[in-house]
Amino acid sequence: MLKMKNRSPLIALAVAGLFLTGLAGSALAQSQDASAQSVAEAARRSREKKKAGVKPAKTLTDDDLPPAPPASSADAKAAANAAKTEDSAAAPPAAAAAKPADAASIEKAKLEHAANVAALDRAKKSLVQSEEELDVMQRKAKLDSDSYYSKPDFSGDTDGKAKLDAEAQEITSKQADIETLKARVAELQAAVDAGVPPATESKPPSDEKPPSQ
Repeated sequence: MLKMKNRSPLIALAVAGLFLTGLAGSALAQSQDASAQSVAEAARRSREKKKAGVKPAKTLTDDDLPPAPPASSADAKAAANAAKTEDSAAAPPAAAAAKPADAASIEKAKLEHAANVAALDRAKKSLVQSEEELDVMQRKAKLDSDSYYSKPDFSGDTDGKAKLDAEAQEITSKQADIETLKARVAELQAAVDAGVPPATESKPPSDEKPPSQ
């Protein structure tokens, strides 16, 4: 009887231990089932993502964009007018700068033309006067020559011969001056007709002078 009483606490302790062991095992089993379910769920989701085949984002380029619609004639005219307006807006400073230069050039050309006209008029008058003088000189030289050679002893008249030689020299010089004046008149006439100054400036003959009043 005493032995049965001593064993009762041991049996109770053993039963309690078995009961606790069962609870721990049940809890462990439940934890393992939950972990297995989580792993299975993660694997299932991974397979679903692979099946869905998510594509990477694509970078758009100019080739992927639709072509721009062709511009209408009205749009083209508007663009052209806008460009002309911009050019016109930029042009005034240059045009304004060019106007004074053009005006100065025109004024200079007018002055040169007027100077050429005046020079041509003077050259023509000088030419006419020189030709008249040459005619007088030639007639006088002829009279002096006739008078000289009409003398019986003209060969001894040294003064008369020297006078004839001087008159001949003057006639030759006057003829050369007349040729120079003719070239000057032609040059000035061409410059007046063209409206520009002559290419070269010919000097008038040394004895060119205003016509006598």
